Amino acid sequence: MKILLVDDEPEILRLYQELLEGNGHEVTAAQDGREALQCLDRKHYDLLVLDLYMPVVDGFEVIGEMKNRGEKIPIIVMTGHFPDDVVAERIRGMKVQEVLRKPVMITTLLNAVNRVV
Repeated sequence: MKILLVDDEPEILRLYQELLEGNGHEVTAAQDGREALQCLDRKHYDLLVLDLYMPVVDGFEVIGEMKNRGEKIPIIVMTGHFPDDVVAERIRGMKVQEVLRKPVMITTLLNAVNRVV
């Protein structure tokens, strides 16, 4: 499966990329929402795993832009701000399949990826 993984924390990005690749997935890593949108312009992905709160372009903006483009890619979001009424309200209706609270355990991420696909 082709996964676009987006997080502004380099260590987390590297760890999750290695984990997902070690489980047979093809992973493209992006460090912010702007880079993620550029990746989406160039390639089709089967899944987006996305941090919500990032500098430059945040995860909410990425999801909103995907919706504007008519993208139908399943989304797993990761955030340290959940459960939070603001987060819940902003992601409602955005085709988010899973919300994972950071820090995300490795097994939790793998289980979420398997459930979504």
